[in-house]
Amino acid sequence: MTPRIPGPLTRLFVYGASGWITLLTFAFMLAPIVVLIVFAFNAGKSTVVWTGFSLDWFEKVWSNRHIARALNVSLIVALVSAAVSTAIGTLAALAITRRNFRGKDLLGAALAAPLVLPEIVLGVALLVFMSFAGVTLGYTTLIIGHVLVSIPFSTLIVRAAASSLDPRLENAAEDLGANEWQTLWMVTLPQLTPSIFTAFILAATLSFDNLVMSTFTSGVGTTTLPLRIYSMLKLGITPEINALGAMMVVANLAILLLVMGRYVRLMFKPN
Repeated sequence: MTPRIPGPLTRLFVYGASGWITLLTFAFMLAPIVVLIVFAFNAGKSTVVWTGFSLDWFEKVWSNRHIARALNVSLIVALVSAAVSTAIGTLAALAITRRNFRGKDLLGAALAAPLVLPEIVLGVALLVFMSFAGVTLGYTTLIIGHVLVSIPFSTLIVRAAASSLDPRLENAAEDLGANEWQTLWMVTLPQLTPSIFTAFILAATLSFDNLVMSTFTSGVGTTTLPLRIYSMLKLGITPEINALGAMMVVANLAILLLVMGRYVRLMFKPN
């Protein structure tokens, strides 16, 4: 039986409806961000009534020493945890894709476990362990918690790239006299540089935006920016929070454009 081919009106309706649904979905997702940015420039304290254009709230954010301190803590923790998780993820990905050893599947499952476990469970478990070990909450516990959350993403990104590498290039380097470390540094890692860079950026972003793990692992003097924003929200939403959110949106867009620009340059780079 020959299948019935939809008529032009049916195709037009289906394609038009799918386009409108996609457009409305994106509008629904972006509308809160647009409202947040607009009212960040509101002259009054209201976040629902526009009273005029002003940059005073951005000035207050910059002059707020508590926000500056929280931003400094978030940047330090994000960069350090991203570097550690990317290094561990890269080594784990190479071990899984390039070596055969007992417990290989178990290692892969253990590294991916934080993806399926609720983060609040991980946070509570880490807090109980740190308390049992007598470790004082601070930068160390924050970094360990953020590394625990970021490792699965770093491992998966680098593992996907490592699986697609041509092993003949490494074999050729070994045939030319390169030892295992020289092959790793001069052949394998240069090919994985884009994926390692992507894993680092993603891990840093996840760490910078993390709230749940930071709630359980932060100590005195190590309040991160998301925790500071959450504490400010308890007093009500103000244009100062909107201004801070707008600045974070711009920073994330800048990082996104940086990553996209890098891949565009690599795509159009002459061989």
